[in-house]
Amino acid sequence: MFKNGRLSLLISFGVLFCINILMISSIAPSLVVKQLIAWLIGFGLFFLGRQINVKQINSSKWLIFIICCIFLFLPILLNNITRGSRRWINIAGTTIQPSEVTKPWLMLVLANSNIPLLHLVPVGIVMMQPDLGSAISILCLIIPVIFYDKKIFKLSLIIGVCLLTISPLIYKYVLHDYQKERIVNFINPLSDPLGKGYNVIQSKIAVGSGGIFGKGYKKGTQGQLLFLPEKHTDFMFAATAEELGLTGILIIFFAYYFLLRNLFNKAYNTTNNKPLFLFTLGIAFQIWIQAFINIGMNIGLLPVTGIPLPFISVGGSSIMTLLLSIGIIYSS
Repeated sequence: MFKNGRLSLLISFGVLFCINILMISSIAPSLVVKQLIAWLIGFGLFFLGRQINVKQINSSKWLIFIICCIFLFLPILLNNITRGSRRWINIAGTTIQPSEVTKPWLMLVLANSNIPLLHLVPVGIVMMQPDLGSAISILCLIIPVIFYDKKIFKLSLIIGVCLLTISPLIYKYVLHDYQKERIVNFINPLSDPLGKGYNVIQSKIAVGSGGIFGKGYKKGTQGQLLFLPEKHTDFMFAATAEELGLTGILIIFFAYYFLLRNLFNKAYNTTNNKPLFLFTLGIAFQIWIQAFINIGMNIGLLPVTGIPLPFISVGGSSIMTLLLSIGIIYSS
């Protein structure tokens, strides 16, 4: 477990776990036990994932794909609306987000599939919920497949150019009103400082006020006094920056760096195993892009999309599936 850089992987997990629990105990103490249970189950899933052979999924990939699509469609059928979207389902008193749970399984299908563009089907289903952030996160899984296959790469370029060309029409006829408002307020949050631009403004204040060492544990004003909305999910980065400062943020960055370095090294050490190679790159890109987007929206460089910060934001579904995914990566 400690060979070939896996010690740094374990240290990365330890750092992210400690900061996650520390910050939740500060800004949302009622969720600490729930988050600890998610981590405990997640580590169990990590060891379960180590028993999964990516190549052996090939024979059942289409069954997995169909089950994932059905599972993603369940929130729409059940019509449980929360904050304007249907993203969650309730099972035995526990809330589960199918778009998070299905990510490793969809990546397993992608890694073994000869028709990767079918991946757009689950992306489309998530857009119907509507959940733009999760749709982007799931779409990112296809990135290594695009670069691996020259034909898919050329086709993706053509599709990308076409989408860019018709982007004004997409904005006008496809995006929901709340998505349009997020784009407008990203460009100019001061246009509605007490309404749609409020979240970003408060987030930037929290990040900037933390300084080098932060205001201290439970001493953040934006997070503790409830000025910062969604402080334990979408804006956990801002709440952390306020209380732990630049020092705490750099610790998180180093943890991400060592985690991603291990994953990319693992990928390029398994180039002779195409499914595992693609799966590893897909999960690495997912973590990197989710972190990039979440931090970008917290500091006002990107529109708010609702994408969680991996291993830091509150969310049992996200942590458990990420740990399962990394377990699968280290299955061989």
